[in-house]
Amino acid sequence: MINARPQSWILGFSIMINLLLLIAVAFIINHMGGLKYFVYKVNNRGLAGQYEHRKALFQSMNLPLNKIVFLGNSLTEQCEWAELFGNTDMYNRGISGDGTAGVLDRMDLILKAQPRKVFLMIGINDLLFISKNEILENYEKILMSFKEKTSSTEVFVQSILPVNNEVKRIGIKNTDIVELNNGIKTLASKFGYEYVDLHSQFKDETNMLKSSFTQDGIHLNAKGYQAWKNAIIEKVEN
Repeated sequence: MINARPQSWILGFSIMINLLLLIAVAFIINHMGGLKYFVYKVNNRGLAGQYEHRKALFQSMNLPLNKIVFLGNSLTEQCEWAELFGNTDMYNRGISGDGTAGVLDRMDLILKAQPRKVFLMIGINDLLFISKNEILENYEKILMSFKEKTSSTEVFVQSILPVNNEVKRIGIKNTDIVELNNGIKTLASKFGYEYVDLHSQFKDETNMLKSSFTQDGIHLNAKGYQAWKNAIIEKVEN
């Protein structure tokens, strides 16, 4: 009985703190646009709205016929391909945070333009949210769409790049990237598309993304994009 009052005080204080935390979280979520928007943002890696905005932009601009298209996520989006190669026939269709499902959802915008060449890199973001089997199922649908609806397009299936968890903790294992690349390579062969092994050219002796190519462990700096250019320039120009 002697300890009952102090324990009750501690319990009451704990409940009060938890209530204040809940109120604070509720305020933050409401400030961010409400629970539905918050859940959407979490599910889309903090990029809520960005996919829709960029997709809507692409929908408003008709992709010209018979051009060279770079298709992917932020690694693709963050490069000025036409300027890098000095080729105005190049079009960037990358969206930061995108995954295989997102590419599938906007394939019609690519297919109707009947591209001459497509340089595809997608899947790294998916490793944080879905299984490798699910990624490869989506990937197969992407390649099947090209084969069935624009068979004359040369599709270059580029490997996923390694990450560097020492530069910054990314949360993705390079062993998973290697396994996924093996599956992507198999799919490229199945559909008769060329697999471009960028991974081996971008990794260091410890199988991580070369630190000289990145500032955040996953995205590329100017030196990294120059290496990418050098790796595919013959495929672009031939």
